[in-house]
Amino acid sequence: MTENAFSAKRVGKLVLLLFCSILFPMICGVLHNVRVDHLIVWSFICLVCFLCFVLYTERQRLQGEMSRGISNDYSLLTFIYLLCLFGACAGSFLPAFAAPVMALSALCNGAFRTKMGTALAVYFGLLTALFSEGSEYEVIAYVLLSLAGVFLTELFLQQSLRLWTGVLVVCLSVVIPVCCHYLLAHVLEVRTILVSFAGSLVTLLVLALIPRLRTRETVAEEVSLDTIMDEHYHLRREIERYSTVDYNHALRTSKVAARLAAGIGADEKLARAGGFYYRIGKLEGEPFIENGVRIAQDNCFSQRLVAILAEYNGEQRLPGSIESAIVQIADMIVTKFDLLDKDTFSSTWNRDIVIYQSMNEKSAEGLYDNSGLSMNQFLTIRELLVKEEMLV
Repeated sequence: MTENAFSAKRVGKLVLLLFCSILFPMICGVLHNVRVDHLIVWSFICLVCFLCFVLYTERQRLQGEMSRGISNDYSLLTFIYLLCLFGACAGSFLPAFAAPVMALSALCNGAFRTKMGTALAVYFGLLTALFSEGSEYEVIAYVLLSLAGVFLTELFLQQSLRLWTGVLVVCLSVVIPVCCHYLLAHVLEVRTILVSFAGSLVTLLVLALIPRLRTRETVAEEVSLDTIMDEHYHLRREIERYSTVDYNHALRTSKVAARLAAGIGADEKLARAGGFYYRIGKLEGEPFIENGVRIAQDNCFSQRLVAILAEYNGEQRLPGSIESAIVQIADMIVTKFDLLDKDTFSSTWNRDIVIYQSMNEKSAEGLYDNSGLSMNQFLTIRELLVKEEMLV
């Protein structure tokens, strides 16, 4: 089940980018005192390229090719795009060959890494040359600097190559503009050398920030999980208002799933969130799996969490991760203990039998075959459930 539902947050950010993609060239053109027809052409070019960007971005998101830190609600994507768009406009006011387009390239490739990062790097380099109405040699210089930024970003992130990559950044940032300027003016200018060197320092600064940017991508899902599990989060309150019974069930399932995940070294936060929102589709009725996935997508839940909801009880798709299997087990056992009367569990023997039989039946059906759950982990989970006080 793909993440194809409407999301107001993502659409809102795309509308903001569309507005800025038209507004920035207009402002830049007015400040450059260009002709009205040039303003229109600039805006049209930015509009067409932006539409291509949106189509490719959505394709990546729907196919799960985009990192979760970017795809959650497009906040990071919006920030990087606007920063590069502003950088292209600001660079057009610098002297010829002086715009730090390699820094923009490093920023794009550092954030997106895919073909989109390379395409955006070249695009913003060309946009800088377009806004400055530079010569063909300036266009060549900016394209070469953009491509160099793409190649050097990944090299810089390798600790063993960082020093030599930094040297290459400085050399190429100076050599490429100086050579292209010489081809145009047939003279070497000290100013071109100095401003190019200054641009290389900006690029090095951006490269130094890339690891932090990627760390933010990595923890973006954890931040999202922390947010949606906050007791004041609107969906938690909505579940509580809908049904106290369902809310208490969700809390118990969440706590049990988190303890099971911690017991076998799985993602405790993901299991906790998955256990709590496992039945969220009940808020809108049948088909509650599809409705649960849609609610999760509308609220920009992480793709791993959406997958757990889509794999509810293996009805439409078998659990595809250890955390999904854990949540299914926790929900199944908590449900059985909710339904059976207390006399049934008057002895430890009865309680153990319910846990053993329930898990063994699902395992025999092949429910956990695609989850990556090992036999040792399965047995560990079973023993943890036997000792779980939340089930009493």
